[in-house]
Amino acid sequence: MRLNISREFKKYVVEVICLLYMLLFTYAAVSKVLDYHDFSIKLGQSPLFSAFAGWVAISVPIIELLIVLILCFPRWRLIGLFASFFLMVAFTAYIVIILNFSSYIPCSCGGILENMSWNEHLIFNIVFVVLAVIAMLLHDPKENLWLARIKPLYFYFIMILAAVLSIMVVAILYLISEDIIHNRNTFVRRFNSHARPEYNTYDLGLNSFYFAGINRDTIYLGNVTTPLFITKIDTGFTKQNRVKTELDQPNLPFGDLHIKVSPPYFFVTDGTVPAIFSGKTKDWKARKKQGQVPFFTLADPIDSLHIAMRLTSLTKKQNTLAVYGLNQGKLLSENTRILERQQDGIFDTDGMLWFNDKLNAVNYIYFYRNEFLSADRKMQFLTKGKTIDTVRRAEIKVAELSAGDRQMAKPPLVINKASTVYGNLLFIKSKRIGRYEDKNMLKDASILDVYNLNDGSYISSIYIYHVNGEEMTNFRVAANKIYTISGRYLSVVKLSPKITNAYTIK
Repeated sequence: MRLNISREFKKYVVEVICLLYMLLFTYAAVSKVLDYHDFSIKLGQSPLFSAFAGWVAISVPIIELLIVLILCFPRWRLIGLFASFFLMVAFTAYIVIILNFSSYIPCSCGGILENMSWNEHLIFNIVFVVLAVIAMLLHDPKENLWLARIKPLYFYFIMILAAVLSIMVVAILYLISEDIIHNRNTFVRRFNSHARPEYNTYDLGLNSFYFAGINRDTIYLGNVTTPLFITKIDTGFTKQNRVKTELDQPNLPFGDLHIKVSPPYFFVTDGTVPAIFSGKTKDWKARKKQGQVPFFTLADPIDSLHIAMRLTSLTKKQNTLAVYGLNQGKLLSENTRILERQQDGIFDTDGMLWFNDKLNAVNYIYFYRNEFLSADRKMQFLTKGKTIDTVRRAEIKVAELSAGDRQMAKPPLVINKASTVYGNLLFIKSKRIGRYEDKNMLKDASILDVYNLNDGSYISSIYIYHVNGEEMTNFRVAANKIYTISGRYLSVVKLSPKITNAYTIK
């Protein structure tokens, strides 16, 4: 701890290093305070501080300014240098974890430092760590401070211990934050890469299309204005072909006709008739299935012989999930308790129904609460998961008209706007801004939250930019791509490796 250098020179070096730290921390703290909104948003996207962004955004500039204040007084300067050393080692550990262990690299700096790359920032931090060590070693041991008078060996031990503790603090924060974000999230999103616009767009000419199905090289689109027609577009958006489905009973009083294509089969369903048609895509001719088809409000094919359904009973005031056998012409199973009633039993359990052929399970996503569930092919409950949104109970108000009909008395709070499944992943479109997010982003993009259906954990979120000012209303996922419909435009966006690496079922 005693170096063979003149006392005046050592004092000069220590003062210069202290001044550099004072300038650095003052600049950093003031930048954070003046740009607090953006700083807290960037911290919210940090892999280390997502779960603690609120108090970190406040405490870090306060600590930096306190260190500056301590460094102003020669009597307490060594303590200030120790605090500076501790903080800079923590910042350095943060960057090392970001570069080596994080699934993505965010930006959490401001001002001049924002122009540095992360590797340059790492070198910058290491330099300041070394400067703090030099200043502590050159500090005058004769000053009236217990820390300055301890033996050199103990002094070195304290420095090493401080470095280890600061690294441990950052590492523990990282582990806790990752656990909270993925398993106990309180509405903090993680955007693992900058939002990217579509890389291919196709003008459909109309805004009334929906996805009827996708296979390896073809996209099948239905159209609510011409419900019996299917538009086929190759996944490269170079060829288009339009075909008409032929029903053996085309004159039924259809009111909600939809087409689902799962080559080599396709299905035409209308729960208001009710009726189910099925046929093959080789000729697009479909025959009406005979039997006791119940009135249904949602339907999704399980295979060529079974249909997953949601049945709505106005008399019992409940929604139920069921499986219909096309060969048997009747319901094979019905679960009247799987959808959990919160208020009226119908509106509060409204949602979206998907059969997941990769997991061989039925997925149901509620519209008005932060929940989704899975059931097997017999509609027996498997698992339940929660989205990162915090709304657990449906915020709806239902009124009964004089004629006995029931309807929403005010616009409901929609938690999960749209969804799709692929492999073991669930993709949900949300219209709600989470913590530490820019509220203006919804003017330019839609937000998709991604969950792992195997364990219900949150994985990541994605921005899907509007196409020519049109918001995405419909989407499907296939392998590493998201196909979207935004108004009259069909587009495709590539998924980041963070998402595709989460596939356990390809």
